[in-house]
Amino acid sequence: MKNNLIRRLIHMIIMGIFLSGCSISSHTEKAPTVNFTAYKTFAWVAPEVVQKPDRSDNDIIDNHIKNSVSRELIKKGWQEATTSPDVWLDYTIAVDRSSKRESEPVYRYPHTQYIFGRRRIYSIWYPGALIGYRTQNVPFKTGELSINMVDAKTNKLIWQGWAKGEINASHITSKDVDSRVKSIFRKFNYPVNS
Repeated sequence: MKNNLIRRLIHMIIMGIFLSGCSISSHTEKAPTVNFTAYKTFAWVAPEVVQKPDRSDNDIIDNHIKNSVSRELIKKGWQEATTSPDVWLDYTIAVDRSSKRESEPVYRYPHTQYIFGRRRIYSIWYPGALIGYRTQNVPFKTGELSINMVDAKTNKLIWQGWAKGEINASHITSKDVDSRVKSIFRKFNYPVNS
């Protein structure tokens, strides 16, 4: 019986970890008058043009974001251009602190009661009873990645995608980047028409 309880507890912990990693929400928005059939190539905005607020100049994450986004666009039939692209791409990252209120049940300790019968002593085991809930504020961090697509001729924003979710490290990691980029580009339904 004790082994079953331990097994159930381990399964609940594993499911909690798995489900906490799946809590990424992503959204996309397109300018209403834009026709994506006119766009086939993309390039990244030059580094001196992009302002990097709160990014701490992390070249590893910068390269990983650009490679991951480029890979997703190439899968959709787009091509990366070195000169005169149809659209310019840039991105922003934000890491915020927040807290959530969690409650957990509190149980009374199980106990055994003895009843004296005529010929022997009977023991009755009573499981722990629920006596209430303990609530607490749990701090966590969320990471948001926003990707912008700007028309190279008109210099207007034509598409934006962003994804937000809980992160477990103090900074955003390559694994966090991949999950957010894939989440965003699942909603990017504008492949290049040949």
